[in-house]
Amino acid sequence: MAVLCSNCSGKLIFNPASQKLECVSCGSKFSPEDVEDKIAELHTKYYDTRVYTCSHCGAEVITSDTEASTFCVYCGNPAIVFSRISKELKPDGLIPFHVTREEAVKNVKNHLKKNPFVPKEVKAKVTPDNLRGIYVPYWVINASYTEADMISSEIRRGKHTYKILNSRAGDVQFQNIPIDGSVTLNDDVSCKLEPFFFEEAKAFDEDYLNGFYSNTSDLSYTDLRNSAAHRCHKLFIDEVLKTIPGDKPKVEDSIYWVDIHDNPLYMMMPIWFLTFKYKDKPNTILINGQSGKVVGAMPPVKKKIAGLSILIFLLVLLFTGLLFLALINHNLIGFTKGLSQGTGLFVSLFVAFSLVGLTRGFLGIRKVRKNLKLTQSEEIFKFVKKRQE
Repeated sequence: MAVLCSNCSGKLIFNPASQKLECVSCGSKFSPEDVEDKIAELHTKYYDTRVYTCSHCGAEVITSDTEASTFCVYCGNPAIVFSRISKELKPDGLIPFHVTREEAVKNVKNHLKKNPFVPKEVKAKVTPDNLRGIYVPYWVINASYTEADMISSEIRRGKHTYKILNSRAGDVQFQNIPIDGSVTLNDDVSCKLEPFFFEEAKAFDEDYLNGFYSNTSDLSYTDLRNSAAHRCHKLFIDEVLKTIPGDKPKVEDSIYWVDIHDNPLYMMMPIWFLTFKYKDKPNTILINGQSGKVVGAMPPVKKKIAGLSILIFLLVLLFTGLLFLALINHNLIGFTKGLSQGTGLFVSLFVAFSLVGLTRGFLGIRKVRKNLKLTQSEEIFKFVKKRQE
């Protein structure tokens, strides 16, 4: 529910830049902890929220009275209407937005500079009006974790390569591991948004939600435990692979178990969503509302990438051919053997560096495509959709 200014009864909106609630009418500023909300029910586990439903994708989002619901933050459709008032579980705490809307746009634009193939019409969509701030539900857990692995790798001895098996096992006590609180939200996306810095967390206060969307967790305890097990396994195996001798380490088998300590914390994390459509495909860029970290890739112009790749290949091929012709001519007219060997060495090095450059370029394109797949995932748009029993 909306919180009103004690000076003029105007609506208050939380400003990440000042970390204050600011009146839209008179400009007065208040600390969230100092504002008394006459409507909120004190000392309860639940709080009232306004639920809006998108008629296009069916997603439901929660927002305060001060947020104008002009379009769906998940699919970009403008047909979003007020649905109902709902009581939701009150979180234990939250991390307030520190990155402003303008700063989030600036970070995305800086992110785009790394990719020269982004279409102009896509860059034009990176505006403050296309951003929506959402408090996304997370569970923060402490857990005891046990894992045993069998990992293969390759060892080279002389001219021969041998496959060996390595065993690893251990126990770990994990602290403050964030698990996104949705069944359908892609874990790769939520993990890429990290880290969140919990020393800046605040006790939950509805006033921080003013001017932002929010959503609630739909995880069961079994879902939470499964997500925690997969998350801890990834953290464990990343460290284990660093200890494996040889090349091409591969996990052949893993057995692991997680025991979540009592009372995981229910937290709300700040995330900016930039949602737009390009060639009838939905795209979402996410920005960590605390650190400003950008997650996602912009759709590239495929013709430009293909054209540049072909041009580079042809230039390398042409230059290599010219060098070989020069080498042959040198040999025919009787240049010294040392000069020929030097020219040959130069050609070899040039070809090697060209192949390395091309390989890194194609790997870079592959990485962009992988990130783009996450960016265009329908799961991101629907992860807050309520499922009525």
